[in-house]
Amino acid sequence: MKRTSLATLRDEMRAVARGERAPAPRPAAALLAALSPEAIELLGVVLRERPASVAEVVRLTGRSQPNISRSLQQLAGHGLVRLVRIGREVRPEPLVRALRIDLSEGTYRTEAVQAAG
Repeated sequence: MKRTSLATLRDEMRAVARGERAPAPRPAAALLAALSPEAIELLGVVLRERPASVAEVVRLTGRSQPNISRSLQQLAGHGLVRLVRIGREVRPEPLVRALRIDLSEGTYRTEAVQAAG
């Protein structure tokens, strides 16, 4: 793996934040391992339905609450969803609407969900 200095990483992050360049692709192996058919279905439900809570995701998918919570935590760890706590409830918010995987390089890029406007 290529080493990158902190200054280079900082400059890249600032350029991405200013919209001057796209983020660098990320290693895909861990993400691919996490994207089971159930995880992909769950991402689709969160994107299409915009559920207000984990309980609503459970109702929409018919899967158990512990299973859904574990899957959402894993997806959040990969930056695909954000889990927002509101009181005692947790609302999953989609962050990514598309993934572009380069199998020859073993990397991926994401396409963010567009802000409602």
